Amino acid sequence: MHFKKHNLIFFSVFTLFTLPITGCGQKEPGEQSIQHTTTTSIKIEGSTPSVHKKTLADEEIEKNKRLLETNPKDAKAYHNLGLLYDEKGMLDESLDAYKKASEIDPMMVKSLVGQGNILNKKGKSDEAISVFKKALEIDSHHASAYEGLGLVYIHKGQEDEAIDAFTRAINLNPGLVNSRYNLGILYAKKAQFNEAVAEWIKAIEINPQKIEIYYNLGIAYTKLGKTDDAISIWQKALTIRPDMVDLHYVIGIAYKEKGDFANAEASLKKALEVDSKLVEVHKVLEELYRSKGMMGEADREAELYKSQSSPHH
Repeated sequence: MHFKKHNLIFFSVFTLFTLPITGCGQKEPGEQSIQHTTTTSIKIEGSTPSVHKKTLADEEIEKNKRLLETNPKDAKAYHNLGLLYDEKGMLDESLDAYKKASEIDPMMVKSLVGQGNILNKKGKSDEAISVFKKALEIDSHHASAYEGLGLVYIHKGQEDEAIDAFTRAINLNPGLVNSRYNLGILYAKKAQFNEAVAEWIKAIEINPQKIEIYYNLGIAYTKLGKTDDAISIWQKALTIRPDMVDLHYVIGIAYKEKGDFANAEASLKKALEVDSKLVEVHKVLEELYRSKGMMGEADREAELYKSQSSPHH
């Protein structure tokens, strides 16, 4: 079954890195959605930094500024400021700090990578590519530089180059979750679903908490006709995030396609419990009830769908 009526689209999240990721224990940076269109809106958002975290960042910024007052040629302190400013969304200050670190120590690859990441966030793709390539001239085995380069190529629409860059990053560091995730997205866009599945399975092994991987992995399984595998992986994701309305929704559609109406109805109603404004669910429930000959229930769901879909609602 390939979900012909319900065109579920892959959730494309291409991560903009602020820190080199070295393995499965590394904290993941924030994410940015690119060209996401689906029958239902999927939004995976990072947690909002707490006041405590913001205070700590401010304290660390002041600490590094004091270090620079004592030693104005401390490249590491400038690099740390670049990281901290990036964390606070102060991109201009971050870029300036990274540049100063590179002026003091031109061989500091991580500061060049930091510059590339910030330039990419600011939409300066060509400058970012130049900086990443400079970093790789110094250290051709720097996985984070290839990872950042892959992201820039995505933003420029150069998908083959992005695949090559992410593959190089993973070959150097197999624990790069986001490179595997982004590589899977690129494979899926090319309808290379087996390759996408392989990358996402490995990514989940490294970071089982990254919910958007489960969602896309399930969609890839449906493209391969493996509906049971899709349901299984989405249900596993719900044990981590039971409030993810979109997971309840796609599970409901999967059960409906299998002809398992009881489980389909239960999952779709659960989606409405989580988010009563997800009007598309009423449309699917209408189809479900009509197929079962439950015309009264079908008419009720149709009316709910029409009324909540109205621009005047």
